[in-house]
Amino acid sequence: MSKPDKTPLRYAIGDVHGRSYWKSFIYDDYTEFYFVGDFFDSHTIPFHEQYRNFTEICNAAREDSRIKLCLGNHDYHYLQNIIDQRYSGFQDNYSRKISAVLEDNIDLLKIVYTTNDKIIISHAGVTEWFLKSINGKIPEDINHAFDDDRNILCFNGLDIYGNDITQSPIWVRPESLEKNPLPGYSQIVGHTVIGKITERELKGGGKFVFIDTGNIKSIYRF
Repeated sequence: MSKPDKTPLRYAIGDVHGRSYWKSFIYDDYTEFYFVGDFFDSHTIPFHEQYRNFTEICNAAREDSRIKLCLGNHDYHYLQNIIDQRYSGFQDNYSRKISAVLEDNIDLLKIVYTTNDKIIISHAGVTEWFLKSINGKIPEDINHAFDDDRNILCFNGLDIYGNDITQSPIWVRPESLEKNPLPGYSQIVGHTVIGKITERELKGGGKFVFIDTGNIKSIYRF
């Protein structure tokens, strides 16, 4: 007799910025394990530790397809073939090394993931406006659009904090995301540091979950 299917055990981990606390969870019997991006640009962790941590995460993802990596804005501004983008924390002295290791692993880095139960996982979130702006029909269309033109994710400067519905999935802030949600989906995002993991229900169903607490509690089980 076959065993009944298990309820999925999934983790989403907030912006690590070189921190290695993910290792405490990576050996659990999970279904999927999502990193929401921002692997670099720590203000406290030395570059060599950030670099080693990222390569260890990539190695783990190559060995285990359940591990999924999102691209964050603090990774994006090191990529090749983008309009000049330098955000706070940019590491000039190590930019070439960071660019090289990101490009070596760009096949692992997606802008959005969507689960079978219509949960979007990304760095900052997907607004309805942004998906329409690239003529997308489903969230994964953003990944294909990025492959064609990396500049679709550029910070557009309409708000100095990124708080505008036109911002991309690596930059939009919670207030704007809540103003212009993508209908029919829940979303799990990092990017904006909050005091604790916060869930907000949507009027039309679903919810937003903000998981970047800036510390070792930035992990969400769902």
